[in-house]
This record gives sequence, C-alpha cells and structure tokens, in this order.
Amino acid sequence: MKNLNPLMTAIVLTAAAASFAPTAAFAEGGFYIGGSVGAATLDADIGDTGIPSLPPSIDEDDTAFKVFAGYNFDLPVVDLGVEVSYADFGEPQIDIAGDPLLIGTTSLNLWGIAGLDLGPVNVFGKFGYVDYDAEAVYLDASDSDNGSGTGYGVGLRFGLGPVELRGEYEIYDLDDEADVEMLSVGIAFYF
Repeated sequence: MKNLNPLMTAIVLTAAAASFAPTAAFAEGGFYIGGSVGAATLDADIGDTGIPSLPPSIDEDDTAFKVFAGYNFDLPVVDLGVEVSYADFGEPQIDIAGDPLLIGTTSLNLWGIAGLDLGPVNVFGKFGYVDYDAEAVYLDASDSDNGSGTGYGVGLRFGLGPVELRGEYEIYDLDDEADVEMLSVGIAFYF
C-alpha cells in the first residue's frame, strides 16, 4: 500500500497509549455508533482491454471513510458483537492518455466480531457480508457494477469509558478479480 505511514503511526501511538493507561476500561457492552477515516487500496485485475495505455491490473489508493453501528455482548474475557457499516473507498484515479479514469466504490456491510479483552486494550477479528457498488467514469462515459462478497479484518480497540478508539485493517473481497484493502482509525460511542 502507498502513503499509509501517518495512519500506521496513529495506530501504533493508540496502542502505545493504551499500554500506559491501566485505569481505562471498556464500556460494559451495548449499542454503539462511530466512524473511521483512513486509506483504501483498490486491487483489480481487468485483463487486456485493447487500450494501449490502460494497464491489465489496477493497484491504486485513495482516502476512505466509514460509519458504523453495532451491538457488543460483553462476556468474561471474550466480546462478541454484530456491526453494520457503510464504507466509501474514495475514487482511485488512473491516467489514460492524459485523461483520468476514476473508479469509485462503496459498500454496505454486515459483520460478526469476536474480541479478546487484554486490560484496557481489546484485540478483535471480524468476518462478514459485503454488498458493493462500483462506478468507473472516463471522459463523459460511465459504467457501473454491483454485487456481493465477503470481508474480514483485524483491529485494536482502546476503551475510555463510553468512548472507544479503534484501529482496523479490513479486506473486502468484491469478486474474483477485485478487492479493496482499508486501513483506518476511528472512534465509537457506547450508549
């Protein structure tokens, strides 16, 4: 992935801060809402299109964000939860003969989440269903595609009462030829 050093730094600093704050505690479970921002990389194999300046594969990144809501079942040592999210992966750009080809992708997701409490820090994994929409725009022409796939990821959460800081790495398998990787930092509020 390209240009993700500030994001990785933020995740490492969040984890480091969590290790020095033994009095912080997670919310006792319940409903939460939140949002994250980061970078997403679109990796797609488009094959030979007959256009000389269009590469057979795409590996481009852009700024991304997501909003989410869920419910966390706080069990001893282990947390289990469900989460729904909407992610916008930005519009990675490829230049074709000096003109930009923009590829915008969004997804609506349903996740199952399992976490392990390690004091003020929680490590978690997620697996879920991804319903995506993609649109390519070049000059005055556009083409769109939609479908479903699977997603999975890992992350760290640091609880400060009803507020939770999180860093995540997620992979969205859109179809056999394309996937999106997202690295993000965010915040959640429990109520």
